[in-house]
Amino acid sequence: MKVRGYIHPEAAFATISEWKQIAKQFLALQKKGVDTRGGIIDSNPELAKLLIQHFGFLLYVETQRYDLLTQKNVLDFIEDFVNHRVWGMWKEFETYFFDKKKNTNYIGDIRVAYFYSRGDIEPFVLLDDNIVAKLYGNLDKKVKTMHWTTEQGLIDLQDSINNQHTYSISTFTKQWKPFFRKDSNVLLKLEGNLRGAFKSDVKSIATDHGNRAINMFRLAYPGEVSNMCLNGEDYSGGATSLWNELIVKPTKLIAFKKMQKY
Repeated sequence: MKVRGYIHPEAAFATISEWKQIAKQFLALQKKGVDTRGGIIDSNPELAKLLIQHFGFLLYVETQRYDLLTQKNVLDFIEDFVNHRVWGMWKEFETYFFDKKKNTNYIGDIRVAYFYSRGDIEPFVLLDDNIVAKLYGNLDKKVKTMHWTTEQGLIDLQDSINNQHTYSISTFTKQWKPFFRKDSNVLLKLEGNLRGAFKSDVKSIATDHGNRAINMFRLAYPGEVSNMCLNGEDYSGGATSLWNELIVKPTKLIAFKKMQKY
């Protein structure tokens, strides 16, 4: 199945604890006077290795995709990340990853990566099997949703279902605003295994392993509640008056209709 938009590598994701260890390696070099300050790549081979291994996608791929993202932006971000941001991630996001039944959080299990999004470099959490199981108790929670696509997208989706090679896709059940792609004029109704449910869209992105990752800055929701919907929670949304987002792995195409949207 072909996925709209850019594909992001799951190799870029790491746990918060792993990111802290990576940051410590940068800090050790910083003590020796080697860093990314000023947006300049130092010739030090240890620094170059760290940059390529942990921020190579941002530094060498995404800067080529987006005119507004420069290598200096990325290097400045890395300096800020290793000195400040990474050390506050656990406290900033732990309330979103909490198991009420066990009265404990599982933020230590999530895998995070930073990618370019709407003019900034922002954190995304991977919705892999481990996290989906913690969110919903299993990987087979069936939901019925809707999805805008093109005529070719419809063919690709049916082909992927037939061959059991489906990727996670972004879908919805409530829509207050028109979908923004004019060429996506085929409305599908489908059934799939739930991978994530949100009251308002979370700007999810596709990965090279067929999963999706969600923007962590969009986990908050009006009323100071979580945007995430867990077992039994209503995901109809409405406070943002946009559309909700349900990430699913399609298992069955129920119906489709070509629409005149505009």
